[in-house]
Amino acid sequence: MPTDRSAKLDFLLIGSGPLSSAVRALGLKSFGDIAEAIRALPYGRVAYDDDQLAILRERRGTCSSKHQFLAALAHECGRTDVSLTIGLYEMSERNTPGVGDVLAAACVDAIPEAHCYLTYQGQRYDFTGLASGQSSPFDSLIDERPVALHELSSVKLAYHREAIARWAAKVGLDFERAWQLREECIASLANNTVNTDARKNSARELPQR
Repeated sequence: MPTDRSAKLDFLLIGSGPLSSAVRALGLKSFGDIAEAIRALPYGRVAYDDDQLAILRERRGTCSSKHQFLAALAHECGRTDVSLTIGLYEMSERNTPGVGDVLAAACVDAIPEAHCYLTYQGQRYDFTGLASGQSSPFDSLIDERPVALHELSSVKLAYHREAIARWAAKVGLDFERAWQLREECIASLANNTVNTDARKNSARELPQR
């Protein structure tokens, strides 16, 4: 999350592309408004991750689909200084509430997770919308890198699988079990009631079309 001193990530939606048009059709005129509305959407994978408008149609999204949409929207408006970023962090119950039971059942405290967010003027902005933990995922960040919008799916998957493979060898798990453990964590986040609390605390909900 940005600090009090960070640059404000907000601007009018002046783009003429399909994302800008779709957001304005919802009655939202600024990037800040749509970012908070996207944050409020339930956490869950969309059916068609190659469709940038899927999160509006399906009214849900993960860190990848939410931030890919927001980065693409910013670029439509000429704000190419808003970057889509992938960060690798040690996911635990402390920084990602809802995964603790899954990890404990596997007798591990944390697992590497590839997380998407935006960066702007040297600050990170996370609109995933999950409940806050005792610490931020950024406190246990291992690595991060910018990624092109059209390369997100392939780059993030390869980046994450490499990290999981290294971690699995270190903790004595085979890769398939380690990846399954990560998938169980994501399923737990999607099903966990902490998401309801996160949406209630959001600034505004996405309007109906």
